[in-house]
Amino acid sequence: MSPCLRPIAVLSAAALAGCVSSPPQAARGPIVLDGVSYTVSKRGSGAVSVSRIGRPFANWEGQEARRAADQFCNGRAKTSIRDRFQGESWLIVEGCA
Repeated sequence: MSPCLRPIAVLSAAALAGCVSSPPQAARGPIVLDGVSYTVSKRGSGAVSVSRIGRPFANWEGQEARRAADQFCNGRAKTSIRDRFQGESWLIVEGCA
């Protein structure tokens, strides 16, 4: 490739890279808060699922699940009235902000 065309090729590749969506954030291992471990993952819908390792969540422990989701989302979990308890985990419906 000619040295004159090389900057154009680099700029074109950079422009195309901005159009590619990033994959959903996967769990990066257990999140530990106050000695308790949680499994946190992002679903295809963008929702964040939080499970406690060892002892499952109960339906009244949404605040604890939110703290784990905040840690996963770098302090920016987008909680709402639509968040819900499902089985043994909590679903933060709107995911990360």
